[in-house]
Amino acid sequence: MSKFRRYALIVVGVIAVFLLVRAAITSDFFTGVNNKVSGWVSAVLNVPERRLLTNLQDRFLRNNMSLQPHQTDYVYQITGSADSVKVFYQLYCIQGDKNPYLFGNNLMKFCSDIQMSKVLEYK
Repeated sequence: MSKFRRYALIVVGVIAVFLLVRAAITSDFFTGVNNKVSGWVSAVLNVPERRLLTNLQDRFLRNNMSLQPHQTDYVYQITGSADSVKVFYQLYCIQGDKNPYLFGNNLMKFCSDIQMSKVLEYK
């Protein structure tokens, strides 16, 4: 094979690789891979927080049969993240704001369960 032919094949190969990397489909592929890996990393990092929140949900909901379905949904919404539990605790347990979903004994028990859990200490 002559030097010119070898040089031409190398140049064509480099151009082909360059075009492949620049192609939109390749970009979409790598973006998808990046998002998937980021999701896995995020899920692994959030396991301790999720465990604390699930324990809080179980502790409060297990023996509380007096809750209406909308109240149960509200508890699941609040225990969606440690930050939302902290905001709830500050507003309704410390400051004593009125809560339209949890009040009376239910609110006192939920505040107590939050205080006994380690969610307030998380992060």
